[in-house]
Amino acid sequence: MALRKFYGALLACVLAFLVVGCSGGSSSNPPSGPISVSFLTAPPSSLATGATTGLVAQVTNDSTGAGVSWTVSCGGSSCGSISPSSTGNGQTTTYTAPSTVPSPATVTITATSVADNTKSAPATVTITSSGAAISVAFASQPPSSLAINATTSIAAIVTNDSKNAGVTWTVTCGSTSCGSFNPTTTASNAATTYTAPSTVPSPATVTVTATSVTDKTKSASATVTITSSSTSVLADGNYVLHVSGQDLNGPYFLVAAFNVKSGAITGGEQDFSDPNIGSSDALVPAQSSIISTGSGNNIQIVLATANTQIGVNGMETIHGTFVSNTRMLISEFDAAAAATGSLDLQTTAATPSGGFAFSMNGNDDSSDNNQISFGGVLNFTGATLSTSNSVFDIADADGTVLTQQTFSSGSVSAPDAYGRVTVNLTPSTASNVPTIALSAYIVDGHTIQIIESQGDGLNADMGGTALAQGSNANNFSTASVSGSTYVDGSIGSDSVGSLILGGSFVFGAGNTASGQLAFNDLENVTPNSFSGANYQVSSTGRVAITNVIPSNLSNITLTFIMYLDGSGNAMIMGVDGVQQTSGSAYQQTATPTYQGNYALAVQGSLYGPVLNNGEVITLPYGAAGPVAINSNAITGFTDYTSQDANPPNFSPFDTYSNATLSGQVNSPSTGNLSVTGLNSYTTGQAGQFGYYPIDSNRLLAIELDENAQGLLVMESSVQPQQ
Repeated sequence: MALRKFYGALLACVLAFLVVGCSGGSSSNPPSGPISVSFLTAPPSSLATGATTGLVAQVTNDSTGAGVSWTVSCGGSSCGSISPSSTGNGQTTTYTAPSTVPSPATVTITATSVADNTKSAPATVTITSSGAAISVAFASQPPSSLAINATTSIAAIVTNDSKNAGVTWTVTCGSTSCGSFNPTTTASNAATTYTAPSTVPSPATVTVTATSVTDKTKSASATVTITSSSTSVLADGNYVLHVSGQDLNGPYFLVAAFNVKSGAITGGEQDFSDPNIGSSDALVPAQSSIISTGSGNNIQIVLATANTQIGVNGMETIHGTFVSNTRMLISEFDAAAAATGSLDLQTTAATPSGGFAFSMNGNDDSSDNNQISFGGVLNFTGATLSTSNSVFDIADADGTVLTQQTFSSGSVSAPDAYGRVTVNLTPSTASNVPTIALSAYIVDGHTIQIIESQGDGLNADMGGTALAQGSNANNFSTASVSGSTYVDGSIGSDSVGSLILGGSFVFGAGNTASGQLAFNDLENVTPNSFSGANYQVSSTGRVAITNVIPSNLSNITLTFIMYLDGSGNAMIMGVDGVQQTSGSAYQQTATPTYQGNYALAVQGSLYGPVLNNGEVITLPYGAAGPVAINSNAITGFTDYTSQDANPPNFSPFDTYSNATLSGQVNSPSTGNLSVTGLNSYTTGQAGQFGYYPIDSNRLLAIELDENAQGLLVMESSVQPQQ
């Protein structure tokens, strides 16, 4: 079995109406046997004078965790340098080749165990004269058009630059004001922010140029048309945006609310969380923007903050596709993260009252960054949690599984101007769960997007959704689901690593359940059926589904908990010790043949490069865009982001604008479709998905091949796709 490495843990996912998150890690056996040292990836066989390369050594069976020391030797007086000269296990050092070719022209780089200096790993590198020409290219093509005062992130890649000096950024046009860059110099593949001028130049185009610092004759240029902002892309009002996925630190969640007036963002706020950073920040309207990308039905939203630790220089760039005039499916489109979610017009910001079904997941606060899932029902009377009508479940990959737990107290604050509230929860002493604080953004009378507040007692990194139960609160029974089918999709982890699963639950008479279960952890990739499961419904809307035995994975028994809203929607999580997952579920009301225009969002991970030690790197990705289905043929495009596949750091995230998407609904009767254009690592590789209809306007699909994991959703779009 190949080990799998998830850089910064694994993805977390919010897919439009599917609000889920996850994380993962590599699995391994406890250390045994003698210490050994190996390179995580082999050093290059040759390197130009003055060039640099990253090196990573892995020490196995070292109980001290002391890492390695680095040395370089050769037959000449100058062999190059290594900094730092000592690193922890799996950490990166940088080797800089000498300025002249030694004689003989080889150097030996050695990583030696600090705990046992008799154990080492050497590698020979040939030093060559730096004769290859420097070249400069954009990491992704800048937008073809940009509104006045709008911003966009741009990065350039410099190759064959032995000095690794990066690029300088300039902009020219026919007028005196052409816009500006910040910063004006960046390293290769590092992003800068271009701000369009405050007035349209004459002619209405600017040329942005990245020029090599080392060789100023080498550059890359692109033309951008500057447009007036008089046409509003979004109608006036407050909007709530949420995405989740993965940045370079691990699972990543962002929830924001902002006001739009006359096409401009006039103010707003956001909450950001990943394993290293948690912050609540006001938006900077002067640097935030909304523009049409000029591609089909997609728009670009830039949320700017003064916190340069998050996003790209404090900015998150979002691309999205309209479902309606008040809703979009979105994905992050910058070098900072791969994430998806939705944007919705806020129709009320009233204080939450009554019952709310919720689920969240992400990572716990352990050094192993274990996957954690948290769900339940919260019932508020005024500003106070009704503890007798509230319940929660929690599952952690460290082995903790707690079900039907209670709270000793809780509260919800009054909403601020953007509909943000704070929820404070104190679990009962018997549960031994620390206090939990949530930042919650009200979308409407039914949906609230939630993110764990930093600095609470639990100190995890989680995001999710809460659904209002309305008049159904505390009135649920077996009849609430008996005779119905619910379609579900979740993301999380199992003992192998990341896991995406979904399918359908058919709730029969006598509290028995059957259904379908698509299961993909990149080792066990299989469609399954199940029967003989049992379910119990409590008055709070908590549905416990037990004894789920997948037909092709009969060595495991799964348990799921659904939390009903009483209106055909539910949140769901896994609580069996085998898997830690959470997501959303929907009562199936139709099994149509899909035709017409749709907004698509998908998130998952790609089966990436295999390292020398057999470890497989999985690369998170996210995408959103417009598609059409005509006579079972799928056409369209996405704006697509995936983690860079190049070692040793696998960073940053790469963006692909207008990435062509094509496919086929292969078997409407059995729910199978294939889609090409969602795998940046194996370009042209079609993904095979099992899909599950929700109603005549929505479906979700789970990828069922060994090239990638994906949770895909399509929503019917009332606006024409191009």
